[in-house]
Amino acid sequence: MPDGSTAKITANNQVSCAACHNLPQGNPGGGVSFHKDSGFGRNSPHYYGAGLTEMLAIQTREKILHEVDSDRNGWISPAEANAYGGRVVVEATPGGDRIDFGDPRLTRGQTGVPQLDNIFRVWFVDAAGRLVPGATSVDGVTTHGFNFAMVVWGWGQGVGRSALNPTNRAFLWDPWKAHGGLEAHDPSTLRDPDQDGVSEPTLAGAIQFPATHRAPDVGLNRDPLGFSRDDPDGDGHLTEISEGDLDLAEWFMLNAPRPAFAGTEQEYADGVDELRALGCTECHMPDWTIEAKRPGLTALPIGGSSGGSGSTADFAGDRRFFDLDVRWDAADDRLEGTLVPLYRMQGDAYVRRFDAFTVEGIFTDFRHHDMGPDFEEVDFGGVTNRVWRTAPLWGVGSGFPWGHDGQSLTIEDAILRHGGAAAAARAAWARLSRSNREQVLTFLSKLVLYDIETLPTDMDGDGRIAPSFVVAAQDTGYERFNPEWLFRVPVRIQGLYTNHEGVQIRSFAARNLTQAYALDLPLRRDTDRDGWPDAWDRAPTVPGYRDGVQN
Repeated sequence: MPDGSTAKITANNQVSCAACHNLPQGNPGGGVSFHKDSGFGRNSPHYYGAGLTEMLAIQTREKILHEVDSDRNGWISPAEANAYGGRVVVEATPGGDRIDFGDPRLTRGQTGVPQLDNIFRVWFVDAAGRLVPGATSVDGVTTHGFNFAMVVWGWGQGVGRSALNPTNRAFLWDPWKAHGGLEAHDPSTLRDPDQDGVSEPTLAGAIQFPATHRAPDVGLNRDPLGFSRDDPDGDGHLTEISEGDLDLAEWFMLNAPRPAFAGTEQEYADGVDELRALGCTECHMPDWTIEAKRPGLTALPIGGSSGGSGSTADFAGDRRFFDLDVRWDAADDRLEGTLVPLYRMQGDAYVRRFDAFTVEGIFTDFRHHDMGPDFEEVDFGGVTNRVWRTAPLWGVGSGFPWGHDGQSLTIEDAILRHGGAAAAARAAWARLSRSNREQVLTFLSKLVLYDIETLPTDMDGDGRIAPSFVVAAQDTGYERFNPEWLFRVPVRIQGLYTNHEGVQIRSFAARNLTQAYALDLPLRRDTDRDGWPDAWDRAPTVPGYRDGVQN
């Protein structure tokens, strides 16, 4: 905690991400509340649409840099902040809602700290733009400017403390350590050749922010292949989370499907209008747009320019491979999906298009707001906080409980707790008739999550959902969304099988697991199946679960 001694959470308290992110079970869900900063706890967010959230955060940072960083060197000097001379405003969509993200000017003119919204984590740099560790302001002597990241994961921890994680990758290694006691060694977080606190892009294309977020195993002692031998917690297990583990999980989060609206398009439009009339959309803004990759900049690194790792508005476009467009089918009374490829085939390679994409129905401005006394808490360190990030409303109809602390057992109770910056919207809600309140609550209840792998989905783009969908010469049942059907070598299931009770079932056991998951690639081959690939196992034929040798 801020006092430097009070523990905010004990480690080694969970054995799986799904222990908290489990509504709905087996999906990138959320909903579970657990003790963390205070006795009131924290409500685990779902991460449906996580890639879209991350892309919007990185893009928003790039837009602000592009506005204020006039010399395009990737950081902001006092002169640049003063020359800009006002608050930075970003459009959520072209010509649409405008979000005030604060004032980049320093509190004392040429020195001090910028006055950006609390969603940003700021660090300070020297005259060459290099990170100055431990610096807390621009002083004109050792620090001559600042840089920043937009921290979109976490509810917020109070004024000046932002939230928790700026990227999906940090959202992975941080709780793996905090909750599971698993230390990640991640060179991708550290690749920052100009030392400005912004890394080169990862394989999935997202810049990281080593100025504020470094994976716990820094790898001071490495083997010839570059794997860490440090073992910071001294438990005998080395490289508990590898760079490759994080790559795989980051790709998964990037492409995680977004939530849906379980109603008609007219019902959705009417619901948005009702929220606008109440003033809710001043913070819960419905739509954001990811801008297309900038023409002529395709040779530059995502998130940066040839002059630095984050110096121009080099928008990356939509980095996903596909979108799962989920709509309500009134005739069948169910949600149905359509797989929308965001790539083209070039030989046997999937080449992403990096187009623009409008993220509909996310309902957030990503800012931090004072939410009034009913959202106030006193944390374990004695600090009072009632400043929280605007919760995205997509999926809110599936959430239980509600609120940053999980203390609201109904959506209406969460609404009634709004105060502070939301006091006017709360007052407008109080003036509504009961029937009009029910209309709004019905709308919010239809902003839902869903079980991804059982979702009836047009996977092959023929405009229909087949009752019997054949993959690798096996009938897989009704056509549904299953990522394994998208592999270069799709999974071939066992199919119809008579079980020990004499009942015929359809078995989804994979018959070609090695080929489908490419387990025989040189860097994935694991002869003794101990989890340590042969390429960095000193005894590849003898199981050694601690370090590839020791058990």
